[in-house]
Amino acid sequence: MNLRCDGLALSEAVMKVIKATPIKKNNSLLEGIKLSAKDGFLTLTATDLELTIIKKIVANVKIEGEILVVGKVFAEYIRSIDNDDIELECTDGKNIVIKYGENEVYIKCMDVASYPAIDEVNEEVELEITKDDLKDVIAKTAFSASIDDGRPVLKGCLFEVQNNSLSVVSLDGYRLSLCRKNLVYSNAENGKYVIPARSLIELQKFIDEAEENVKLLLNKEKLYVNINNTIIITRLINGEFPGYRNIITTGFTTVATFNRNEFYDSVRRATIMTKEGRNNLVKIELKDGNINVESSGDLGDVHETIKANIEGKDNLVCFNGKYLLDFLNVTDEEFIKVNIKTSSSPCIFNQVDGDEYLFLILPMRINY
Repeated sequence: MNLRCDGLALSEAVMKVIKATPIKKNNSLLEGIKLSAKDGFLTLTATDLELTIIKKIVANVKIEGEILVVGKVFAEYIRSIDNDDIELECTDGKNIVIKYGENEVYIKCMDVASYPAIDEVNEEVELEITKDDLKDVIAKTAFSASIDDGRPVLKGCLFEVQNNSLSVVSLDGYRLSLCRKNLVYSNAENGKYVIPARSLIELQKFIDEAEENVKLLLNKEKLYVNINNTIIITRLINGEFPGYRNIITTGFTTVATFNRNEFYDSVRRATIMTKEGRNNLVKIELKDGNINVESSGDLGDVHETIKANIEGKDNLVCFNGKYLLDFLNVTDEEFIKVNIKTSSSPCIFNQVDGDEYLFLILPMRINY
């Protein structure tokens, strides 16, 4: 293999695909990045067998071929080079020579023949969505997915398609996020697909490079997305996603509308005092047209009050402050509302007008 390419383009491509290498190091081959030179392009591929990222860049290919380089070392070295022009050469399959200016470095290669083959995705379902809606639906749901390996299906987000409507749901046993969007196009009347939250978070980083819309190609096993010559392929998660509709509470006794920024600032300050061994517990009291935000810690106490429009009876609920901040960080509306049934029932935060999203959180139980 021998080629020349733009150094910045190569550096950007390497930093994109390296995200698909395994977090846990249990297979040295999967820590590699596959380089394939053919037909005037250099194609970089990385995979952990769940998530695959492929990036293609223009190159002056003199000799076609493919090799497998140690991902971390190759990425760090390429990122450290500021030359506009880089030459890559490998004649024996054992070492790659990186030439830039008057300099060159040799890096050992791995056995490319043993690298897993990336199967093509034969799509059965095509969904098209605006790039802004796709970014928003991922931002508003992926953070609530579980990180516990004990229930793999909860590490994903449920994509539920009904005609031209998409509902995305995630939950981890303590909170639930739901976001609804209209699709630009769908060739499926209905369908359910559980996509790993980690893969969606990586996909989100590429969405800005798309044109107006993004196409999601799906079958029973995989999701395929191509954004500006960056291909993201992820395996879907098998298993039955919980019936989330049965979890969403109704019959509220207290509904309060308040300023999102004021509430966010109060909760953020309250969690400062609860970071040391108190489970981030924040008390929220709704009373006399106010929301009182309180927390106590070994280093001090916080008592703050914000104005609210409260309908129904007074209430006192305790939350994990981190969970509140996670939700508030992805909400940009000026006013939001909270719906409370009892101090121990799931509470729902949602829009003042509309039903595009909701965030459900289980209160923390304490002895008053």
